[in-house]
Order: sequence, then C-alpha cells, then structure tokens
Amino acid sequence: MRKLFLLCFGLFLVSMQVMAQARNISGRVTDDKGNGLANASVIVKGTNIGTSTSADGSFSLSLPSNATALVISYIGLSDREVALTNESNYSVALVPGVKTGLDEVVVVAYGTQQRRKVTGAVSKISGSAVENIPMPSVDQMLQGKIAGLQSVSPSGQPGSFQEIRIRGIGSINATSSPLFVIDGIPVNTGDFSNATNSSNLLAGINPNDIESISVLKDASSASIYGSRAANGVILINTKKGAAGKTKIRVDGEFGKNDIAYFPDLAKPLTKDEFKELTTEGILHVGGTQADVEDILGQLGYNSTANYNWLDLVKRKGQQQQVNLSASGGDAKTQFFVSGGYFKQLSEIIGSSFKRYSFNTSLKHQVSKRLTIGSNLNLSSFNQEGESESSNFRNPIIAGMALLPTLEAYNADGTPNYDPAIFNQIFNPLAIRKYDRLHNQTSKLLGSVNGEFKILDNLKISSRYGIDYSNIEENAYYNPFFGDYSTNDPATTGLFFNSYNRLFNWVWTNLADYSFRTLRDKLDVHVTGGYEAQKSQLLTQNGSGNGFPLTTSIKYPSPVTPLTPVFAGSDYSFVSWLSKADVSFLNKYTISGSLRRDGSSRFGANSRYGTFWSVGAAWNIDQEAFMDGVDVISLLKLRGSYGVNGNAGIGNYNWRATYSFTGTYNSLPASFPNNVGNPDLTWEQNKPLDIGIEIGLLKNRISIEADYYKRKTDQLLLNEPLSPTSGFTSFNNNVGAMENKGYEVTLNATPVKTKDFTWSLSLNGSWNKNKVTRLREGQTEIRSLPYIIRVGEDVQSIFTRLWAGADPQTGDPLWYTNESKNETTSDFSKANRTIIGSASPKGFGGFNTTLSYKFISLDAQLNYQYGNLLYDQWGFLFTGDGAFASLNHNRKQLQRWQKPGDITDVPRYDFFNSTTSNAASSRYFYKGDFIRLRNLTLRFDLPASIAEKLMLSQFSLYVRGTNLWTKTFDKNITMDPEQGINGANDLQFFIPKSFTVGVNIQL
Repeated sequence: MRKLFLLCFGLFLVSMQVMAQARNISGRVTDDKGNGLANASVIVKGTNIGTSTSADGSFSLSLPSNATALVISYIGLSDREVALTNESNYSVALVPGVKTGLDEVVVVAYGTQQRRKVTGAVSKISGSAVENIPMPSVDQMLQGKIAGLQSVSPSGQPGSFQEIRIRGIGSINATSSPLFVIDGIPVNTGDFSNATNSSNLLAGINPNDIESISVLKDASSASIYGSRAANGVILINTKKGAAGKTKIRVDGEFGKNDIAYFPDLAKPLTKDEFKELTTEGILHVGGTQADVEDILGQLGYNSTANYNWLDLVKRKGQQQQVNLSASGGDAKTQFFVSGGYFKQLSEIIGSSFKRYSFNTSLKHQVSKRLTIGSNLNLSSFNQEGESESSNFRNPIIAGMALLPTLEAYNADGTPNYDPAIFNQIFNPLAIRKYDRLHNQTSKLLGSVNGEFKILDNLKISSRYGIDYSNIEENAYYNPFFGDYSTNDPATTGLFFNSYNRLFNWVWTNLADYSFRTLRDKLDVHVTGGYEAQKSQLLTQNGSGNGFPLTTSIKYPSPVTPLTPVFAGSDYSFVSWLSKADVSFLNKYTISGSLRRDGSSRFGANSRYGTFWSVGAAWNIDQEAFMDGVDVISLLKLRGSYGVNGNAGIGNYNWRATYSFTGTYNSLPASFPNNVGNPDLTWEQNKPLDIGIEIGLLKNRISIEADYYKRKTDQLLLNEPLSPTSGFTSFNNNVGAMENKGYEVTLNATPVKTKDFTWSLSLNGSWNKNKVTRLREGQTEIRSLPYIIRVGEDVQSIFTRLWAGADPQTGDPLWYTNESKNETTSDFSKANRTIIGSASPKGFGGFNTTLSYKFISLDAQLNYQYGNLLYDQWGFLFTGDGAFASLNHNRKQLQRWQKPGDITDVPRYDFFNSTTSNAASSRYFYKGDFIRLRNLTLRFDLPASIAEKLMLSQFSLYVRGTNLWTKTFDKNITMDPEQGINGANDLQFFIPKSFTVGVNIQL
C-alpha cells in the first residue's frame, strides 16, 4: 500500500506541471449576497453536457466547439443564461425568483442527467448535509433524510455496522441491503470482523470528502445495475477540484458523548430495593426470617459494598475530528486533496474508534479530445471493542445484572476477579483491564480513468477501480477468569489473531452518444458498455491456549497452539449494459435500460440473466395550456417498470462442496457439506413506480410523491431432501413476496426576506410487506418468536398473549384466545398468535432551518411508528425471581404485592418456577418514537469582515445529536432505535453528543 500511495502521490505532483491548450472554463456560482452555492447546475445550452458546483460554488467544464452559452440554475433561485466569450473564468450570481428545478443536474447510474429528463425515483442530498456530523460513517447520516430509506443502528459501538433498507425487506435468505457505488466503483460493505463485535467498511470513507449522494429506488434508475439492484443503489460521489484559485479549508469539531436514551424502568435496582425484593420473594415461597438473613448474607449483604455497576461501566465519551483540504487548478488541470482525523470514545468503557484518512482527486485535459483522471482514498481505522449481546462478558449485561453488594475492587485498587464471587457474569472492570478486542483496518479505494471525445457528441471512457481492505484483529482472553479460564495451564486463556483481505477490482468501459434533431426538438442520449468485476476474500486465523496474565499488547507465545485456518473465496461478474433516453420538446421523455449479467455465484444452468427497465416522464408545466397557471411552477408525472436481480448470496451455494475439517480413525478426513444446485439463479425483483413532482408559488413549496409496488420472485428457500441422500435440504428458487407503499417529500420556504429565511422539509414513507409464496405445501416458517407466514409480513411476531397478574393471587396470566376474553395461569394453555411486526408501518424525518443575517438554527427530527420491539433480556431483568441471584430492573418494582393490585408484573417468588418470564407479548413494546436527531446553531462571519481577514468563510457552530427522544409506550425498557429485527440484545447504547466546531475557508 505504501508503494501505491507514493506512486499516486508522485503522479499527482507531476501532473500539476502538465500544461496543454484546451477549451475549458471554470467559475463560481453565488447567491445575491456572494455566498457560494453548492450543487448548482451548470449546463451547456442545448446539450446534455454539464456539471454541478462544489461546496463553495466552484465549477469547471469542458466545452464542445459549438457551445454558445451556459444555463445556470439552483432550486429557489432564477435561472440565468450566460453568453460564452473568450474568457476562461466566469462569476455568476443568481437571484431569488421563479425556478422549476428541472434543469438541476443529478448523479445517476453511469453518468449525470438533467432532472427534467429523469424518469425514475432518484433522491439526492448534498455533501454539506453529512459534513462534520459526529458519526463515523456516512450510512449512519442518511437516517431521516430520504423518503423510503430506513437506516438503523443495531449497535451504538463506534464504527459498527449500519442496517439500511430501501422500500422494505426484499429477501428472506439473500441480502436486503442496497448496493453502494463510490465514484463509479461497486464496493464491499458490511461487517467482515471475526473477533470484534461489529465493524463497518464504509467507516473508512471520510464523510467530509463526499460531494453528493444519490439514492436510486426504482427500476428506471437502478436496473442498469442488473443483478445487484433489487434492493436499491446508493451512489456516492467524492469531491473533485475546480479551476481557479487554490482554496484551503479547515474544519475542527470537539465534544463529548453520553447515552441518548435509557428509560428509568430499565435501570438496575439499588441495594435497598433489591434487599426488599429478595426478602419479599423468600417469604412468598414459605421462607422464614432466618432464611432471609441467611440468603441475604450469601448475596453479600454482610459487606459494606454498594455499587451501581451500570455507572461503573459508563464514562464520559469523547468526540474529535479535524479535516484539512485544498482544491484548485487551471483550465487544464484540477485537483482536490484532503486529510482527516476522527476519534470517538464510547460512553461505555473499552470501546472506541479512530480513523486517519487521505483523499485525492486529479483531472487533467491532455488535449482537446483526451481527458484523464484519478481518485485515491486511503484510510486506516482502529476499533477497540467489548463483547455485546448474549455474552456474559458484555459490560451492559454486567452493569445491569451484578448485585450492588459485590466488591468491585481489591484492597490495592485493582479490579476484583475472584471466581467465587464473579462465577457467571464477570467483573467488567477486570475484563477491561486484562482482555483485549482490537480491530485494525486499512482501506484503499482508488481508480484511474480516461475519456476520449471522438466527436463533440460521441465519447468513450474507461475506468479501472480497486477496493482493497486489510482487516487485522486480535483477541486476548485472560487465563484466570472468564470464558476461557481452565485449571490446566496448557489450555487456560486464549489468543486469537485473524487477517481478512478483501480485494475487489472493477473495470468499466462506456460509450456515450447524444444528438439533437428535428430542429432541436428531439434530444437523444445513448450509453452502452462492458463491465467486469472480481472480488476475493482471503482469511487467515491463528489461535492458541495457555498464557500468563498480562496487560501488554505484545502477547507471549501460547503453550498450546491450535490448528490454524486458511481459507479463500471469490466471485466474478461480467456484464454488458445499455441505456437510452429520448426527450421531445423538453416535455416528454422515455427511457430504457438493458443489462446482461453473468455471475460465478449461480449454477452452470442459469449463470446469466437479463435485466431491463422502461420509464416515461411528462413535464406538464411546459405545456402551453399551463402558461396562465402562475401558482404552479413545476408539474411532472413519471412512471417506470422493470426487472432487476439479487445476487447477494454465498459464493458457492450452487456447488456441491466438501469440508476437510473432519477426522476418521484419528486421521484427517473430508465429508460433503453442501448438496449443490446447478439451477440456482437470481432472486428476481419487478418494481413498479408512479411518481409526481409539484412546485408551487415559484417553488416556495415543492412536493414529490411516489406509489410503488415491488414484487420479488424466485426467493431462495430450503427444500427438503430425503435423509438417505446425506442431506435434509437444498437451496432452491421457490418463494415470493411483495412490498408496496407510498413516499412523500415536502419542501417549503414559508418566509424569505432580505435578512430572514425559514425553510423546512418533511418526508414520510409507508410500506406494507407480504409473503406471497413459500415452497410447495409450506405455509409458514417458524423461528420463534418470529414467523414467516404466507399472507403476512416477513417480520411477523408470533407469541403467546400476556394477560398480566391475577389481581387476587399475583399469579401470571395468559390469554387462551385472540379475542382476549378468557385467561389461564397454565402456560401450556396460552394461545400463540401474530401480535404485530418488527417492520414499521411508517417512518421519516422533518428538518427546519431558521436563518437571520449571519446566524442560523437547524433542527432535524426523525420518527417511526407501527412496529414492535422485543426485549430479549426481559426474562432475566424482569423475571419475577427466576434469576434471584442477579439484579433486576426497576420495572420489577411494579410487581403485584397484595390482593387487589392491578398490574402486569406478577408476584415475586424467590427462584420462581411459574414460567411467567417465558417468551410472550409481555416483553414486546411499541416502537413508536420521535427523536431530535440534530440541532445546530451556527454563526457565519459576515463576508465583508471575512474578506478583510483574507478569508472566504469563517463559521462557528455548536451541535447536539440525539438530544431528545419521545416514546409512546410507558412500559418500554430500551432505546426505541433497534436493528431491523427490532430485538434488543443489550447492544451498546446509541450515543448523544454535544460538540463545538469551526469551519475556515481561505
């Protein structure tokens, strides 16, 4: 990597000296106050050639020989036509006025396109929306910003994996995650960690280096990506240079983190509260006062220790980031270079994330016809983690379950790890001191590209890109206590070392042809190309037992080395692609795409698939009969339909494979582990989309609404086999499901004066999922408490109906039928039924900005409703005495205590055996919430003062994230933001942050 870095950096320095004659121009677009406008559209009049401005309003553009004028536009401001002269630099100011927004340039698959000609559902956000947000990865920042896109954090551990779904869940056994494409390269995403709990390859991308993000949601926009487009596509374009004076930018942000939301009912009991609870429980089961005193003594009540273990595992988290960038160039060569540092310390001990990043982009026009360029992103990030979820090393479990009476420290101040005391759940302070979980990931994402203009309207281009990640993980588990402690010096303790290397290359070759005919009334644009991709994963694991107790990161050699593991897998794609759009009078547009994909992931009999789309758009506001309708400034209808696929399965599912991990007569042996299926093929997605875009009152109000229906066929499911074959099932394409729903986005500027502006935006999404077919003869698949049933949501919850406590006896009660008119205290007679789904009925976001002169206040609220959350650990913390030697949460204080008490928490019995804590609707809660995701107060130094200080911009801001959360279930015991499946498995808490930042531009 070092040699490649030096080579690319050397190329960058040399290319800065290259000079050539070319008809290139540059410039800057501002508002009427001189502020740069990011993502303004700059189009060569009468063509599809154009670009968008960078964050400070700068742009550069290569002109065809017949260019006469530029059309510059920005939503909310008047379009401006600028005649081209012999000048090479242009400064353009836009003023408030009528703006349709249809000339805006958006990034689409394999290029850019004017908004008026887009026939698909494409949502766009600018890079400024994700700058300096105190989160490690860009996928976390998409939450609440785009209609139809659900982004949730299954863990609050810094640098952890984010779950994203676009227009619902599209598969049962294959992936439901979208495809990410960064600067034209389809990249590896997800969690490839082996030792740490959760990692995220997208955390290697510095969000401050992002120029724009486009989300492709329907067939017309996404099907050109073929077999990987079924779950949508997210295009990320990083920042590029622009001709003009070199611009330097410095950003810094510092602050602290804490827990965003932790309801009182979930907090552990105090020493006195647990004593009262235990005393009551012993007496309920016939114990005497002498029994009470004896048991309390066993539970440590003879000691003076009194700890809140949750407080012991908490700390004040920290947040830091610093970014430095420079961009500029001349008419021939443009560059952008940046470096960044990001650090986040979790509010839970032992968890942190640190990233160093470097990014550069270079573009050079060699001649009038030939342009070359390169992009390079290098990053290195470290992740320190602690155990999560169902692991008794988890500090959250320890903080909740350890008794206040247990002594945390030895007399010398070191953490107490006495196995006689901590024999089931370990002292998290000792775990933190003596154990290590460490992830070091190095990432390279780069490409070289070239474009040659055969004619002014015909060009060919080629890009070769590399996505490389090296993931090194170390795990050390001490020999004296914990999961790997034994009495044998040769086997006690464990050290685990893992290397994962992912190498992914993509070679894309395109030809673009556009022309206008019929006296410039008909505009045609055609793209065709070939793309090849290969991705390889190499894994090397080594481990051993038998270590002394150590806090050193340099671990000694193990007494007993374990068998190392060397493994590799790969897959390949080869594709032929084409797309075309035809526009008549800038009113009517039809589009289509066709892609032929071949993949090594599928059987020899069905390795190739064809994917396509058709779309149409009608710009009604351009019709003559709309001339007198001043209230409508934009009115566009569009629709699309097509077929795309899902290739997100294992690399060798179709093959008959063998495992070589077995033995026979104490000798190495192999055995078959997959029967294979040569007919295994793509899951097929057929999305229909109908949309409308409306602008009112000179676009002071804009509305975009979509109805969609996506049918998914050939879902991969297990079909049964006769056991005589040596297998019980095999993978086959037999299932089907559908998602349908609505999306609405509203943007408005209710007030706009010389000094004061109030703008707001609101988006909402409503999706309904239904499983329409399983394998022949099968109506449901149970994985309690979840069920996949034909006719129901794929995330339906199937469990017994909880009826609370008997008011007279305090015994647990369940309903015997769905009508809830009869109860029983016999758990075996309780009725199971579908009580809801983990999938929300609706979700979205609301954003508002108030600006007065040089001060602005920005707020973002996210919301979600209609889903159920599952407290997987409710059986322990509100177990009614079933785990009497562990602490409980404060919900246990609502227990039944005397006849006549009305409550849903039964009588507390010491070591209760009534099965009252068995899985039922008792541990499910409404997932409805509203969260203040972001609140930013910003001060911008007036331009007149900044210029005197030789600055183009100086800003100070204070920001808070996840500051406030409103839930709608009074009994909820968790943060309402959980993973896609809605299950609380005691993951790390979602953080809230308070930061102060500065932005300086020279």
